[in-house]
Amino acid sequence: MNSCVKDAAYGVPENPSTPQPELYKLGTPKAYETGVTGLSAICLNENEDGFYAAYDKGLLYEIGLDGKVKGTVPFETSHDWEGVTVDRSYGTVYLCEEREWAVYKLNKDKKGVTLVAQVPVEGGTNNRGYEGIASGPGVLYLANQDAPKRIYVYSLSQGKVTSTLDISFAKYLSDVFYDPTSATLWITDSKSQALTNIKMDGTVIGTYDISFVTKPEGFCIDAKRKMFWFTCDQTGRLHSISYE
Repeated sequence: MNSCVKDAAYGVPENPSTPQPELYKLGTPKAYETGVTGLSAICLNENEDGFYAAYDKGLLYEIGLDGKVKGTVPFETSHDWEGVTVDRSYGTVYLCEEREWAVYKLNKDKKGVTLVAQVPVEGGTNNRGYEGIASGPGVLYLANQDAPKRIYVYSLSQGKVTSTLDISFAKYLSDVFYDPTSATLWITDSKSQALTNIKMDGTVIGTYDISFVTKPEGFCIDAKRKMFWFTCDQTGRLHSISYE
C-alpha cells in the first residue's frame, strides 16, 4: 500500500541534529484477532515485546505481538480509558480518561492508578474529551477528540499545560503518538480513516490512507520492527503494516 500524501511540507528542523521527517512507503497490512471489541488505544510495553491496550470500561489489556490477549493488568475501575503511553525514560505508564479530562499513572505494583492531573478543556463536549496521550521529553501530549480538536502539551515538571495546538485537518483526533526519531507527532482520525504526521508547529508532513482499519483509534510506531500498529475500536482487531 502506498502513502496518500496531502499538503506535504518540509523545512529546517529546529534542532539540526534531528533527522528530517520523510514520507514512508507502506507494506501490506495484516490483521490479528484479539477477541476484545472496544479497544481504544495501544502502546508498546516497557520491554517492547508486547502491548498495553486501553479499554473504555476501566481495563488495561496486555496483548502479544500476535494479537493474543495475555490478560489484564490486575486492577479494575470504572474509568473511561481512551489513551495509554509509556514514558521510555522512567518506565511510567500513563492513561488518559475521557469523561474527567484527566491523566492517571499506573502504580509500580500495577494494582492501581494514581491521578496525575485534571486538565480541563474550556467549552469541551461530553464524550468528546481526551482520546489519546503520548509521552515526549518531559511532557505529555493530550489529544482532545473534538470541539475543540486540540493537542494540549502538559509539562510534568511544571504540572501544567504549557502550550496548545489546534488541528484543522482532522474530523476527529483519535490518538496521538510522539515520534522520537523525528521529533514529530502522529495523529489518527477514526472518522476519516487517516493517519497524519505533523511537525510541532502543526505543519502537515504527510497523510496516509488507513482504510484497512474499520475504526482506527489506537496507534503506535514500533521502530525496532519498522511497523505501524493500530487497534480497531469496532472490530477489536490488532493491525500492523510495515514501513520503509
